[in-house]
Amino acid sequence: MVLRMRKIAPALAVLIAAGVLALALQGPMAALLTEPLVRLWWFIDSLPQRLMWGALALLGLLVTFLLGRGPRRERPGSELESPPRRSPSQTQIDHLARLIRLAETSPWAREALGRYLRERAAGLRALREGIDLEEAREEIHQGRWPTDPRLAEVLRPEREGRDRHYDYDY
Repeated sequence: MVLRMRKIAPALAVLIAAGVLALALQGPMAALLTEPLVRLWWFIDSLPQRLMWGALALLGLLVTFLLGRGPRRERPGSELESPPRRSPSQTQIDHLARLIRLAETSPWAREALGRYLRERAAGLRALREGIDLEEAREEIHQGRWPTDPRLAEVLRPEREGRDRHYDYDY
């Protein structure tokens, strides 16, 4: 009984609304509005629910497709609103500057900065002197290079075994 009421209640609400509308718009206007509304409701109510959800999903996909493929127009002044495109090197410089600022107070940042600088130093030395990259890393790790004690202090790991695997990829 409750299921029938749940199914009938929306139809009754539409019929009551249509009746009120018919009374408000007497004559030919009522016949033009109420009869099509009632027939439309009965038609929609008679369709299987899966079909209705499928049609709604297809309609959503169609709207998404049509809205998505429209011409993309630049708004006037949009070049001023959007941030300038940055080159990868500028992004790397910004990241390095942030890492240097963080290294003043964070042990993690100091370690990350050391790994970053060790990898760059080993890569540059290998490129400049024509030696193997692993050999350049090993010499930094063992303290044979650089000979300047201040540079060696920055590039060498602080704790023994910290860079055992040489995972300098930052």
